[in-house]
Amino acid sequence: MKKIISVIFISLILSALLIPSAFAASLPSWYPSDTSGFTDFHGSNLPRVVDDADIFSDMDEARLTEKVNALIAKFGNRYDLVIFTDVSNYGIGRGMEASDGVYPADFYQFNGYGKGDNYSGSVIFICMEPGNRYWWSAARGDSRAYFTRDNVNALDDGIEPYMLDGDYYGAMVQYLTLLDEIYSTGKIAKKRTLGDYAGSAVAAVIVGLIAGLSNMSSKVKNMKKVAFAKYANDYIVQNSFNLRNVNEMFLYKNVTRTYIQPQSRSGGGGSSYSGGYHSSGGGSFSGGGRHF
Repeated sequence: MKKIISVIFISLILSALLIPSAFAASLPSWYPSDTSGFTDFHGSNLPRVVDDADIFSDMDEARLTEKVNALIAKFGNRYDLVIFTDVSNYGIGRGMEASDGVYPADFYQFNGYGKGDNYSGSVIFICMEPGNRYWWSAARGDSRAYFTRDNVNALDDGIEPYMLDGDYYGAMVQYLTLLDEIYSTGKIAKKRTLGDYAGSAVAAVIVGLIAGLSNMSSKVKNMKKVAFAKYANDYIVQNSFNLRNVNEMFLYKNVTRTYIQPQSRSGGGGSSYSGGYHSSGGGSFSGGGRHF
């Protein structure tokens, strides 16, 4: 019995020693062995689409790269941007603040992305790990001011239908369009809902009723008073009223049914927004995302 216990004890010790080594070996090659001593740098000739999960075609990557470069140039190289996908987040950030956002923030910082002294810019990350699929936007430097709760929620609302349909290229095109709007105007314009249109219609009806009542009141005041007749027959123009039997027969009945599609989840509250958190290298980021 003592021998069996000894074997089990030794096995547990070996497992504890080997599992971290195996986990460390599984990390991507760009991940530094010592994150605490990392020093920021500006990388050169950096790719704008890093598809390690292989969810884009070569043509999609080329078109997205062109769009990202055009967006960076449009704002005078003040904000960097990279689209990043991977098959896992390798447990990076587990148990930390904004745990889903630590790995993409690490990718951005450890690979030298960012413009200017405060490394401004952002990364949109798609994790394709089974049971842990999600996307996350992480912003650093001057870009953080644009990644507010409302803007992150609006970004997520905009790309969610594409992500749920598996149209990842379409999702990224929509993301770039919305990010352009954020950098241009500071926010994403709220789309009008059916409730908004209903409210406008009710307001229009109320205004119309007020105007109509006001007009009717003025007309009533200008009306001439009617002289009362002595007998009821005096109100009728002779031979102008003929009463006869009239019947309407309906031979058919048509019923029209309109299908109303169930409402899907939409913005406001769906995002896992983080107002501020740190990468493994100590960089300050903000952002958010959703699982799908």
